[in-house]
Amino acid sequence: MNRNNTIGIVGRITAPVRLIVDAQEWEQKTYETTLTRTRPSGVEDTYTLQFDAAAAGTEEALETLAEGADVLIGGEIRTEDVKDPKPEENRTKIYIHAEVITQNNPPVKSQNEVSLCGYICKQAKVRTTNRRLPNGRKIKTADTIVAVSTPWGTSYIPCICFGWAAIYAATLKKGDYVEISGRFQSRKYKKRIEGYELLYKMTTREVCVVKIKAAEKPKNETEKPENETEKQENETEKQEGEAE
Repeated sequence: MNRNNTIGIVGRITAPVRLIVDAQEWEQKTYETTLTRTRPSGVEDTYTLQFDAAAAGTEEALETLAEGADVLIGGEIRTEDVKDPKPEENRTKIYIHAEVITQNNPPVKSQNEVSLCGYICKQAKVRTTNRRLPNGRKIKTADTIVAVSTPWGTSYIPCICFGWAAIYAATLKKGDYVEISGRFQSRKYKKRIEGYELLYKMTTREVCVVKIKAAEKPKNETEKPENETEKQENETEKQEGEAE
């Protein structure tokens, strides 16, 4: 892997494209919208998508990036804390930042490929679910958080593993450096808010791990202190207890 954090994905813009950062030069303006794609299983994933105008290449191409457009995106997954979140909001925003975005024409097949290199921040534990494989065996899962550094900053990316990948992930320790390949997906869960009787339906995003392996730590990187990930880990634990 030449980069620590990459995603290539095809989807459809399904919300108005909003200007969130204005600038004098058109290339420096930043936009945000919703990207939606459908898995082969028929399940629909939704993501928050951000991009600088320069990612479109030209002003003419930028104007075509509107609600309903099918797009091909190359970029990275980022996370950031939400300032003063409401009780019904996630405290961490997980989104796609597009470095290149273009109309998917001629169309590329349904692409969703993620590559990450980073440090394990949360000890994974194998859990056995009630779902079963075609052979009757119950499905095993394990989730973790990986700290991934890029020139933009450090993102703390939730990852979920299944089967043998889950068993292997559970052998890794906090601070281990890993390489991951997988898919980016969304997941719904229910959140209980103190003082409210009803549960709120929430959506979070995570990387569904296809391959995970320990790797040699780069010489120019240092391990992240554990206390930098406490908030992300606590939020993930709450989601696990309230998931549908």
